[in-house]
Amino acid sequence: MEKKQIKLGPHWSFNLHNDPKRLAFVLSRYKFAAKMGAKNKKVLELGCSEGIGTPILSEFALSYLGVDMDSAAIRAAQRNWSDDNTTFINDDFLGKVYGAFDTVVSLDVVEHIMPSSENLFFETLYKNMSKDGVGIVGTPNVTSSSYASAPSQAGHVNLFDAERLKMMMDKIFHNVFIFGINDEIVHTGFAPMAHYLIAIGCYKKKRILS
Repeated sequence: MEKKQIKLGPHWSFNLHNDPKRLAFVLSRYKFAAKMGAKNKKVLELGCSEGIGTPILSEFALSYLGVDMDSAAIRAAQRNWSDDNTTFINDDFLGKVYGAFDTVVSLDVVEHIMPSSENLFFETLYKNMSKDGVGIVGTPNVTSSSYASAPSQAGHVNLFDAERLKMMMDKIFHNVFIFGINDEIVHTGFAPMAHYLIAIGCYKKKRILS
């Protein structure tokens, strides 16, 4: 990726001013996702926002495509991170197919998807993956919701616990692994104590289970 001066978009400018530690937490999630499935892979990120995780996911990837419906966020991502192997699309990704990717990542997105559309979210993940692809979904744990800020609580319309997240991923993958994250620490400890959950699925099924 070309080295150039960056200018954060409105979302991450606000967060860096008002809750700077959140940037460290979010980047640690991307670091883990990249280690699990980005090196030498074609990577798709569903809900990339301003692309704050793009340089981590794309650093050793063959290619990276980020999709988000927020036009201002995509403009910031394009300004900061676009190059020959890193591209962005302004689109509502639900139900769309952008190709067959080795790794599909979606962090801090599914909790904003209405329950009536959650099956379509996981179907979109499935349809954009290659036969041997890896899916990585991260979301705040429902058990931590009482500690979230009022704006977060208002925006998080569909929170998951570890059991339900695994159940949804089990519909499309033969193997699913659940990890917890507290601050920057990734673990496999007692799931209800995790602030954040990441599910990694591999070996997708021949069809989506109902």
